[in-house]
Amino acid sequence: MGLKSIFREGMKERRRKKSLRSEKNEFKSKERNFAEQLTALGRKAWDAKIDLSAFADLKTTLADAQKNLDELLAQAEQLQKQKQNAEAEKKRENDRLDGAIKKEEEKKRGIDGRLGEQKNILQSGERETQRATGRLAAIAKERAQLQNKSTSPATMEAEKGEIAKGLTLLAAEEAELQAAHRAHEEAGKPVASAVAALLEESAQAQKRLEELRDELKKMTGDMDKRIAALHAELAKNGEKSKEAEGRQKLNFKALGEKLTAAQGVQPDIAKEMAAVLNARTEMEGVQALIGGLERQKDKGQVSAYKKMMLIIIGGIVLIAAITVVLFLLLSPKKKATPLEGFLNREGTAVQNLGELATQMQQGLGGVKTASEKIQGGKIEVAAESVLRSILPRVSGWEMQNPYYNKGAYDALEIASLQADYASSGNAAVRFQVTDAGTASALLAPLKMVFSLNIRVDDADVMQQTSTVNGIPVVERIDKRDKEATIGIIYKDRYLIELKTKAEKGLDLLKEFAAKLELSKLQQ
Repeated sequence: MGLKSIFREGMKERRRKKSLRSEKNEFKSKERNFAEQLTALGRKAWDAKIDLSAFADLKTTLADAQKNLDELLAQAEQLQKQKQNAEAEKKRENDRLDGAIKKEEEKKRGIDGRLGEQKNILQSGERETQRATGRLAAIAKERAQLQNKSTSPATMEAEKGEIAKGLTLLAAEEAELQAAHRAHEEAGKPVASAVAALLEESAQAQKRLEELRDELKKMTGDMDKRIAALHAELAKNGEKSKEAEGRQKLNFKALGEKLTAAQGVQPDIAKEMAAVLNARTEMEGVQALIGGLERQKDKGQVSAYKKMMLIIIGGIVLIAAITVVLFLLLSPKKKATPLEGFLNREGTAVQNLGELATQMQQGLGGVKTASEKIQGGKIEVAAESVLRSILPRVSGWEMQNPYYNKGAYDALEIASLQADYASSGNAAVRFQVTDAGTASALLAPLKMVFSLNIRVDDADVMQQTSTVNGIPVVERIDKRDKEATIGIIYKDRYLIELKTKAEKGLDLLKEFAAKLELSKLQQ
């Protein structure tokens, strides 16, 4: 079969496959809608309390399930009420204890204020006593000096008279100071008693404060445990209710199926029955289209399609590799360029590229020989199960339309797997892994470019190398169409590409790339 025939027949198969995938997706949608309509029919029949005596076993099952749901609902309401009561009690106790603490703190501040005043009075009296005691000691000393001078033979009579007057004055001052001292002592006794009483009162207030704070802490801890336990019970009840609702939903669907299969339609469920029959008709119509597309399958077109896809994939790899090889081999050699530095560090780079160019000139057989030399033996391209095993699983994203293709053309044998991912927010990610197989030698120059760490950032594109889980990747953002791309070359053989136009595309693709199970790819 010539190249023109391969592409003509291959495109026919491609169109058939595309239509088949589209109709299968439509069938899944119709199938889901049919199931929902059956469930709605069964629910309506149950709620309307129509006669279900013909389905006694299912009626019993539905009644038991409804009873279980009602019990769980009643339990949930009781638990919720207990939780609300516990939260209200905690608030009341918190307000009560917080108010008591504030009241006790205010009381203690008053006690401590009066205690400070009494202490100041007591300290003032003590200072007066200390001053009087010092003066009395000084008077005793002055008296002794005057008395010694009075008894001295050298003292004149006139001078002795002055000394006598001085002694009289000192005696009067001493008596006055002693009387004042006794008065201070008497006045200080009630103050000292008051200070002692206030100290005791302050200590009691402090003790009461500590007791109230401990009570508040214990109450808060106990109530938090009680509320947490009720919350856990509510969560467990919610899980049981969800499971019971799921089982009940299946029971409603089973009832809907039985009602649909039965003869006659009761008026209470006529509207729901019509919706079921309409949904079934739509589903059967899509199923018929799928059957027609399946019957259109032609072995010759299938074979041509595999060859066409292999030529396209191999051609992309070949063109990319040739471009890089020519760039590396034919670029001007200027001193101190990053390229020359790279070639100087990798002494065999030019030699290897030259060998690859020679093998490419020998045709696809030469590429296969080089590939097997790099991989260390005969190459068998990865099966669909192997390529599927690395598909990332990302929370909140649903995988759609996985498609595996494998084929051979001349000496080249290549396989690929493509899958789309969709999120609830209508964002999309396209994943493709290609096992270059016997064309894997063409990836060598691409891997060399990875190691150059060249960064481009201009008006059209931003492209740079980085790593994800220790594996080198190329990051790219097309600034015109806002498409982000991450490319990976793994084990010198596998090309992995992730693309999206979602917001913060590179961050999203890195999350996907981090979940790739690349260790499952064979050497």
